[in-house]
Amino acid sequence: MRNGRKSARETEKALCRTTYMMELARGSSYIASTLTPATQQAAIAEVLNEFRAQHGADRLLIFRDLLAESLKNRKDTLAAEAVLSFDLPKSREP
Repeated sequence: MRNGRKSARETEKALCRTTYMMELARGSSYIASTLTPATQQAAIAEVLNEFRAQHGADRLLIFRDLLAESLKNRKDTLAAEAVLSFDLPKSREP
């Protein structure tokens, strides 16, 4: 039974959810609006690449998880699964 204390991961997710609220709203809306699997994959790539360019690769994994949660909250389970199964963009750094 939980004693009301959040795990470090839950605390980090809550902080990131607040910090990246605009990116999550925009990204989940954009991905949810796609009509075909091809445009969905393109939208996911664009959202994740843009996030990495703006905020760095070290936050990309948690952003991807939060993006999937946002899509689940929109009742778009298939898009959430597509986000979670998407191969994360490789770092462009040497």
